[in-house]
Amino acid sequence: MPDRVRDGVRALMRHFGIVFGAFDFVVTPDGEWRFLEVNSNGQWSWIEHETGLPISSAIADLLQRGHTIDG
Repeated sequence: MPDRVRDGVRALMRHFGIVFGAFDFVVTPDGEWRFLEVNSNGQWSWIEHETGLPISSAIADLLQRGHTIDG
């Protein structure tokens, strides 16, 4: 993910006061990232299954601590 896209995601999360969102993007053939939508509880569990990353545990920890995107 390009830095400018990551920074935009964080700015949107700060603006709306959210600590989790499932962001959907498309990348054009020339490599440009286009934002489609953010869902408060999107379809992400398949990524955890495919990669073996502990995504659900990380989300639960974040929500339990009550931190914002900036920590």
